[in-house]
Amino acid sequence: MYKTLKFLMLACLPLLALAGCGKSNKTIVVGASSTPHALILNETSSYILKQGYSLEVKVFNDYVLPNYALENGELDANYFQHEPYLNEFNAANGTHLVSVLKVHFEPMGIYSGNKSDLSNYVSGDKIIVPSDKSNYDRAVALLKEHGMESANLVQVEAQNIPLMLSDCSYAVINGNYALSAGVVRRCLVTENKESEIANKMANVIAVKKGYEDNQKTRVLIEALKQENIKEFIKTKFGESVLYLL
Repeated sequence: MYKTLKFLMLACLPLLALAGCGKSNKTIVVGASSTPHALILNETSSYILKQGYSLEVKVFNDYVLPNYALENGELDANYFQHEPYLNEFNAANGTHLVSVLKVHFEPMGIYSGNKSDLSNYVSGDKIIVPSDKSNYDRAVALLKEHGMESANLVQVEAQNIPLMLSDCSYAVINGNYALSAGVVRRCLVTENKESEIANKMANVIAVKKGYEDNQKTRVLIEALKQENIKEFIKTKFGESVLYLL
């Protein structure tokens, strides 16, 4: 399926100079995941309008098509991924995409179960953590940082943890799953945005190589640096999305 889609997208390339595949020179077209990326981008529209451009956000439900669409000129930028994934995608698919801005980090956090404060923790408390290795290791490191390494850890598939908060003292949840489950307000503490993991896993604005200094790219970057974006992220997402700019 993806090979067919890739072929169709590549077929559009010769027409880019003539028709732009429907993309206006005064419209900045950005592909994004729905939450939080598209919501964040929508907050930049006023600033972008003041710079003489309009913003069009195209929402994608997967992590493949927005990179092909960017490579093939259907998008001016995309916003859904971190650099390790971007680099792996380039290597596997022969694409030429680069990161131009680290915008936010979706941290792993410790969330309240039937205990609402970390000060109430006692050795042996039941804490639910993700079962996959990379997220399990992150969870253990976060718990150790807060003196909770002697807990009774129960491993569960990461996406299911937000549904089990009534069955534990605390839980360690990925930011994206906390957002989708609507449990952001139960977050007690997260990974530090100054940490190595935050820098490595930051969600980025990506463009096709050669367009790093394009006017549309510059306008989009400046739009995401505005104070209203910082305030929106803090108010809307709490500790589940950490603004890095």
